[in-house]
Amino acid sequence: MKIEVVLNKSASTKERGDLLEDLTEKLLTAQSYEVIKEIRFTAVELDLLCRHKISGKEIYVECKAYRDKNIDANILKNLAGTLFFKDYSEAWLIGTGAYGKEAKGFVNEWREKPKEQSTRLSFYDPEKIIESLISAGVIKARPEDKASEHMGSENLIGEWVLLVTKFGMFWAAATLSGGIPAGVICYYANNNELLTDAKLQDKLSETDTSLNHLDFSIAKDGISKPQELSATKLVDVVQVQTGEAWTDYRPARPEDFVGRTKDINFIFDFFKNIKSKKTSTRIFAITGNSGMGKSSFIAKLKNKAGNYQNKNKFFVFPVDVRAATGPEYIYSSLLNALKSAQNMGFGDQKIDLILSDVSNPLNSETIKVYLESLEPKNQIITLVFDQFEELYSKPELFDVFKKAKALLLNAASMKLNFCLGFAWKTDSTTHSDHPAYFFWHELSDYRITRKLSPFSDGESGAAISIFEKEINQKLHTDLRHNLIVSSQGYPWLLKKLCIHLYEKIESGSDQNNLLENKLDIASLFKGDMDELEPGEAACLKLIAHRAPVDWFEIIETSGPDILRSLINRRLVIRSGDRLNIYWDIFREYILTGNVPVIPLRYLPSNDFSSLCKIVGCLDHKTKISVQELVDKVKLSEGTVQNIGSDMVMFGVANRESGLYTLSSDIVDGNEVSILKAIREKFKKHAFTHSVKEKAAHSSVTVNILVDTLKQLFPDNKYAEKTWHSYTVRLCRWLELCGFIEISGNGWIYRDQGDVVTGELKLERRRRKSNIFTAPSSPALALETLSWLREKGEVPKKGDKPKGYQNALSVLRRFELVNIKNNNYILELDRLNKFSNHSEAIWISANSESILLEVVKLIELNGDISGKEIGDIIASKYELSWSDASRLRSGGAIRQWAHWLHEEKVTSEIPKCPGRT
Repeated sequence: MKIEVVLNKSASTKERGDLLEDLTEKLLTAQSYEVIKEIRFTAVELDLLCRHKISGKEIYVECKAYRDKNIDANILKNLAGTLFFKDYSEAWLIGTGAYGKEAKGFVNEWREKPKEQSTRLSFYDPEKIIESLISAGVIKARPEDKASEHMGSENLIGEWVLLVTKFGMFWAAATLSGGIPAGVICYYANNNELLTDAKLQDKLSETDTSLNHLDFSIAKDGISKPQELSATKLVDVVQVQTGEAWTDYRPARPEDFVGRTKDINFIFDFFKNIKSKKTSTRIFAITGNSGMGKSSFIAKLKNKAGNYQNKNKFFVFPVDVRAATGPEYIYSSLLNALKSAQNMGFGDQKIDLILSDVSNPLNSETIKVYLESLEPKNQIITLVFDQFEELYSKPELFDVFKKAKALLLNAASMKLNFCLGFAWKTDSTTHSDHPAYFFWHELSDYRITRKLSPFSDGESGAAISIFEKEINQKLHTDLRHNLIVSSQGYPWLLKKLCIHLYEKIESGSDQNNLLENKLDIASLFKGDMDELEPGEAACLKLIAHRAPVDWFEIIETSGPDILRSLINRRLVIRSGDRLNIYWDIFREYILTGNVPVIPLRYLPSNDFSSLCKIVGCLDHKTKISVQELVDKVKLSEGTVQNIGSDMVMFGVANRESGLYTLSSDIVDGNEVSILKAIREKFKKHAFTHSVKEKAAHSSVTVNILVDTLKQLFPDNKYAEKTWHSYTVRLCRWLELCGFIEISGNGWIYRDQGDVVTGELKLERRRRKSNIFTAPSSPALALETLSWLREKGEVPKKGDKPKGYQNALSVLRRFELVNIKNNNYILELDRLNKFSNHSEAIWISANSESILLEVVKLIELNGDISGKEIGDIIASKYELSWSDASRLRSGGAIRQWAHWLHEEKVTSEIPKCPGRT
């Protein structure tokens, strides 16, 4: 039995407290007690000092009107402590919440104590409260017989709840349809008269009771309406569907599934730990970006659970939540999962499963008994919600989200052989104030998480091998390589590219004609759209905008023929009565015309100088063989083959039948043209993004970047020396492409906005050969930069405010200012790479080795004078007398160093130090 103290959601704290006090007063009066002192009074808690009206005995009473959380053992221990510390005769706990496992253990231990001690504490749980109210005549026993007669069967009545409201107390029970709560039947608790007052029913439905999502108008005018209930149909539950063929865009058939061995074993090890009671967790999450194959993975879990080895041990029921239209979908999913498992021989076959507890479905009497019957048979049932992020994508699905959340939390509190899983798209947008954001973190203590990472080259190769069986021919080595590299480890992209090639080969195209460099997903999506008739395109955009959307709504607007055509093309998929686009990324393309950036994960096999040498031998018309290139550049055949792969991947050359030509995107094969094309590729490279995250504000060493590269390619088993070589090579590429600069003993991220040619590198070496002696303070440099932005440009030899000439030399050294036509001007392309001027100056200063040395001195010795700095640095770098003198006499070098050091402490760029 349950008790709920309920009010309107907008009710004040005082109103809630008044209801709790009213319930407590009724219970105390029934025991002949009266309140003599109110110690504490809140919305859900009430502490009272009471006196028996006859004996005069004083007792201490704590009241807890909990609903969504249990009474825990600490509450009981604190109550016992108060009893003895204050030396009260007795102490009571009146709680409407359920007792947790440890709290029940405490109660049992206390009752076994000697009578003179055990009788001093009384525990009123909901059942005992109701018994006391009934025995005192305050309320009647729950009207089970009347409800059964009214509904026509006791099987149509769920569990009872005593509602304590400002309108009085009511017995309420969910009415069931197909074992699922559909409505509510209410009786006045004082006389068990059926509630038929429509206005009062509406008022109760507006309270925060756990039943408020159900229909309170089941009983009107005392007329039984079992016909209406029986006509209510169970909601259809859609399991995760797999494709009918390899070329189907839906999740992969189990026989087509490749890789993910470690991930699958991880989940099944979790299942085994549940059965062996090695874990108390009952929730798992499958996460990953769009296109990582989460749905295919879940379908594979189901398949493995039903194989010969695991049959009758594990049962996995995967549900597609995109078919959900209301909260009853969650109840239906649970019942379908349990009944399907029961039909497969799991648990007690004789139990009639009925979901009678609305707020905690797994606590429903028959369901709980059924789940307990799994343990003797060493069986486990798993319900998985796929596409879970859809539940918070639309306001109308929020009630579904709340019920799913309640079920997940309910599963977390149960320690039976039942667990819940859900697939959560990690690149979906969830605002920090959205309940789903808090829910994800709320579950962190109760779940295990497995994130699906991109395919390794081996896994991609295994998928392509299945593709080869479908087309009944081996792929050209270069074409196979292009597929692996172009898909970037994304299973969905690999499948899309393979299907594209499949259609070309089926139409009679030769593989040699398909060796094009541009396996571009955006062009493939555009091809899908170009094939559509105007009505089909309009319908597809409508579905993309509203997805998931009811299918009959689309039929009304676009007609059944158009919708059928889109479904047959696999551009639209139907889940129950809901429609969606076949891929999230395709949906984004339909709505925006753009494809999300897919980070490049290619590791070039050689350096730029070797590649540039070979590209210089190519032109747009002449096809040249590997052997001809070997003869021209005097490199080995293997090296030329590897460089050929680099050229094709970077889009600077085309390869057909082993013959190379210069890409049409390259005007001529000079150094700048080649680098500019390659820079566009490295803009999207995963390593570039990682370096930006780690080295945006301070330099990073090669060892840190080696670890970064290992994280990007976790499945690659290179020797340590090889990892180091790849890292240094990538950093050299990024230097040439203008993304990073050498700083001290490492690199710092600094996007130049263009490639760095040999001429520019020589100019930088010349500038950096002079030691930075800080002729200006950071604040003066910032002030001068703002002044120049306001002026636009100023003559090199003209008059300037005091100190600005030195500050301009600093800014020019930092490449934030340049001289053009004998005028100082801003380097706007470079400045615009930073969020503000202060950041631009700070990041530039971080590349000065002399400043990094001074920062180390400050970290080792604390504060240090300008003279000490000058002596140490002058000795180490063998400075000229004039440079050393400026360091010893100036305080600006200390200001720059302290500024950089302070950021390391605070992790944010502090305010520039003042002028010197």
